[in-house]
Amino acid sequence: MNISNYFYWNNVLSTQNIKSINSLLHKHKNKKEKLFIKAKNSKKTSIVYPIKLKYLKENLNKVFSYIIESNQNNYGYDIFNFNDENELHFNIYKKNQEYEWHIDSTNEKSSDIKLTVLINVSDSFFSGGNFNLLTSNNSILFPELNKPGSIIVINSNTLHKETPVTKGERKTLTIFVKGPTFK
Repeated sequence: MNISNYFYWNNVLSTQNIKSINSLLHKHKNKKEKLFIKAKNSKKTSIVYPIKLKYLKENLNKVFSYIIESNQNNYGYDIFNFNDENELHFNIYKKNQEYEWHIDSTNEKSSDIKLTVLINVSDSFFSGGNFNLLTSNNSILFPELNKPGSIIVINSNTLHKETPVTKGERKTLTIFVKGPTFK
């Protein structure tokens, strides 16, 4: 489904895919990042585990086809191929954890993040933790992303946030789609 320049799909991953992904995430997650992260003056209080794509590749084939098709049909960015060593972020938001307004960027000289892809891989009930985008001074709430198995693709330079989780635990997987630096 399309909302302006942002694309989302529900039920991309099945319950079985989500169980398999969570099992692999817990088995292969690397050392977690600090619980409290400042990202360009933005507070992030979730727990983040970097994880290599090679562990999740089989379960994410359908997601990658959506990303590639969305880029080809809507964005037209020059993007790098996905490889086994690409790092994804496994985010766990518990009660009162959030990520304030931010954009996704990199300090690398030879590449930029072109698209941000969020995948809901929650395997239990949660409330709160809503995904929001800021466009033309309007905040858009995406309740569709609260459903496990849903994904959203956005321009990485679009302001977005996760509101605090009020109950349960919200789990997402973030893919940063990179390409040559913007010119």
